[in-house]
Amino acid sequence: MKSITKNQLTDQQIISLVKNAFGDDCKIGEITELKGGAFNSAYSIERLSENDKVVLKISTSPDTPVLSYEKDLMRREIFTCKHISKNTSLPVPEILYHDISREKISSDYFFMSCLEGFPMQDVKKKIPADNLVKLKEEMAGYFAQIHKIKGTTFGYMNGDGTALYANWKEAFSHMFKMILDDGRRLNRNLPYDRIEKALEEHSSILSGVTEPSLVDFDLWAGNIFLKETGGEYKITGIVDFERAFWGDPLADFPSAVMLLKDLDKEEDFWTAYTKAAERATERSKEEEARIVMYRMYLFTIMAVETYRYGKLYALLQKTFSVSVIKKCLKKLESF
Repeated sequence: MKSITKNQLTDQQIISLVKNAFGDDCKIGEITELKGGAFNSAYSIERLSENDKVVLKISTSPDTPVLSYEKDLMRREIFTCKHISKNTSLPVPEILYHDISREKISSDYFFMSCLEGFPMQDVKKKIPADNLVKLKEEMAGYFAQIHKIKGTTFGYMNGDGTALYANWKEAFSHMFKMILDDGRRLNRNLPYDRIEKALEEHSSILSGVTEPSLVDFDLWAGNIFLKETGGEYKITGIVDFERAFWGDPLADFPSAVMLLKDLDKEEDFWTAYTKAAERATERSKEEEARIVMYRMYLFTIMAVETYRYGKLYALLQKTFSVSVIKKCLKKLESF
């Protein structure tokens, strides 16, 4: 996807980074830009000497305009990916080398192992119904494993994994304020007053979250890789952890688009998740309201971030996002 945040490099720059990471003896074959992401640039690189491929991921340039919560995203991703690799059974890529010194290039970057298969969003229509149920149940277990990783503070983490706030109410209020401030700065036309009023009137329900859990907040079908083996699709990898934060586990489900519908329609997934997460199957009225708040937060981000896309794509995403925001407001106002 085209985006002004992508920091694209020349082949010569890429070769220089490969040599720096893996040594001057590393022989390089084909270099291919990966088109799927919407924020960072990424390249598949053939290593002839190792007979494999690695992926180079490059963060935005320091002078590129980004949203407030997106500052130093790659450092958050490196921490989160390593943390998940160490503490769960999720099939995440191995980070082979990373450099956040900004000495070789002006951006942070890292190399990771290359995953087999294709993003779930590209093959979902081909997946048999019973296979899809199995995949969702497997993902339910992965969500639960992520959520069992606990932090000591709430909010978006720094590169070392720490966050700023002692309670979730304060953290989420700050997170939402940042994106609303960005929206005003970028002249995005949103119902700011209604959003702020709804958040203020329902902020007390956030106090029910007392323990900081790791939240991926981007675990959708585009970040889940599948490979067909013997007529069945299996999960081969999960990527992109830069939008993670310490917060309420329920915040992960609105962002799982193209994987999950409304949780009320995902009985198999929810049953598997609650069993693995060791929590009650029934969701309280307050939990339902929190899920609506997180959905509204996600689509507020999506409405504001459209400044960096082409006109047509930006218009479509913003129009859809604003419609979802208004539906969320209507639900919150009825609680």
